[in-house]
Amino acid sequence: MIVSIHQPSYFPWLGTLDKIKKSDLYIYLNSVQLIDNGYQHRNIFLSNQLKEHLLTIPINKKNYLSKTINELETIDDRWKKKHYDFLFFNYKKHPYFNEINPYLEKFYSQDFTNLDEILFSSMKISLDLLGIKTKIIKSSDLNLDKNLKKEDLILEILEQVKATTYLSGTGAKSYQNEENFKAKGIKLVYQDFKHPIYEQYKNKEFVFGLSCLDFLFNKGIQK
Repeated sequence: MIVSIHQPSYFPWLGTLDKIKKSDLYIYLNSVQLIDNGYQHRNIFLSNQLKEHLLTIPINKKNYLSKTINELETIDDRWKKKHYDFLFFNYKKHPYFNEINPYLEKFYSQDFTNLDEILFSSMKISLDLLGIKTKIIKSSDLNLDKNLKKEDLILEILEQVKATTYLSGTGAKSYQNEENFKAKGIKLVYQDFKHPIYEQYKNKEFVFGLSCLDFLFNKGIQK
């Protein structure tokens, strides 16, 4: 069984979704701390002026670096209107905006209770619209030692779900030892992702690494 593990991301970029698509099981890693400058609670979109624009979900920062992602709370609901308005006014003329918009209207009308709910919902929508049916388990639903970090945590998760192959992002090469995976009977494979280049509305110079919503607004549902 091929397993991938990745922290949640707000309407994630295509690289994350590619890794999930190539897996039999995806572990939604919400029982770790937020990466302060990471893309768990934010992502990049394009404005009408073809400038990169960061949309961030505001969180309660009191002791936030000592909490796990599934323990974090948002400040208020004003971000929902701000984010939806940006997407509407900057993407409404894109070829498939009207096809994607109903899913966004439903998403931004929900009453979320914490950050984890928001991120999980945004990822489920992204996976569904791209036709990715990989099984998902939240790491917070596993019985994990909270003191484990990086490779030790990964190995513990893989053993619990009985993985035979771990599909890892290349960023983990700096701290993962293939021999440790072999000792557990797990094959370590690194993702080979080539970012698709698609026509971005009125954009002559392709911008890489945007939220998957940019792809969906330009290419439509992929079911």
